[in-house]
Amino acid sequence: MIFNIRKGIIPIIHVLFCIIILIVPLVIMSRNGTVEYWHYMGYFIRSGLLIALFYINYFILIDKLLFKKQFVMYIIINLGLILGTVFLQNLLFEIIMGPPPRKDFGQHMPKLPPQEMRILGDYVIIVFAIGMSVALKATMRWYKDSINLETVKAAQLEADLKNLRSQLNPHFLFNTLNNIYSLIAIDTEKAQESVHRLSNLLRYILYENNEKFVPIDRELEFTQNYIDLMRLRLRPDIKIDVLIKNDNCHYEIASLMFITLIENAFKHGINNGAESFINIKIFVDNKKGVLCTIENSLNDSKSTIDSKNSGIGLVNLRKRLELLYPHRHQFVVEEKDDRFSVLLCIDFANEKNIEE
Repeated sequence: MIFNIRKGIIPIIHVLFCIIILIVPLVIMSRNGTVEYWHYMGYFIRSGLLIALFYINYFILIDKLLFKKQFVMYIIINLGLILGTVFLQNLLFEIIMGPPPRKDFGQHMPKLPPQEMRILGDYVIIVFAIGMSVALKATMRWYKDSINLETVKAAQLEADLKNLRSQLNPHFLFNTLNNIYSLIAIDTEKAQESVHRLSNLLRYILYENNEKFVPIDRELEFTQNYIDLMRLRLRPDIKIDVLIKNDNCHYEIASLMFITLIENAFKHGINNGAESFINIKIFVDNKKGVLCTIENSLNDSKSTIDSKNSGIGLVNLRKRLELLYPHRHQFVVEEKDDRFSVLLCIDFANEKNIEE
């Protein structure tokens, strides 16, 4: 719609430009009550030829030759047009206008500049008109290309996000099914409960989060249910500290934003032969945005969240943050001795830069 309006306005602007160039001088000349039509006719012929040369370049030569890098042919044709324009201008002066009307100036007869200077001036003005045509056309093309580039970037952004989410959902499903599989041989009742919880989680993934962003309270509820599901297979002595708080935040957040970090904390933070812990804290506020901290012990293999075996991991999450929250997030990953920590901040309210 916007492009159609612009296409309709541009021809009107060109027409108004030509009218202003040709008519305004006539209005100015007639202010004192008399018009020297001989002088105006000379201006009309010269300006009309310049406008014709301008638009021959603008609509034909620049697109057909200059933008297709046929520079030699473009220069040759314009040299021919310049010579032809000067010749036609002089010819029209002689045929239409004839000699200038004589006035009795006496000794105060104005002295015209030498003919060579006048001809040189005509060439300079013609070359200037061609240069203006090239500059305007190049500017219009740059603007159009920039609009197309932004459209392509937006389409690529949407495609990237869809691709990342399509990777995330199966990854989440496979890991959860592995957890349930391990429970079947240990505790049938817990396995049944896990299947029930999984069905609720899948309902959210398949039907409730198809949009790019979801209400923050629904995402936090999903996250809590996921943590509860992961707890079922853990030993009672493993310390799991979870605090999820929403301070009446009404913003939306990208779906499945926390799951990758929580999933990797359970995967790499649990060691069946040693003391293990996982601390998860998520605070959400309208003004402060999201503050998520996750800290977990490391198992004997020292596998970190960045390892190749951790699936999508940080690579996916970093891409999603860069695409969805450019300059509005902080993501810090740190490994010290026997523990691994992650800090994730997202600024909802203000698009200010946050140092990463």
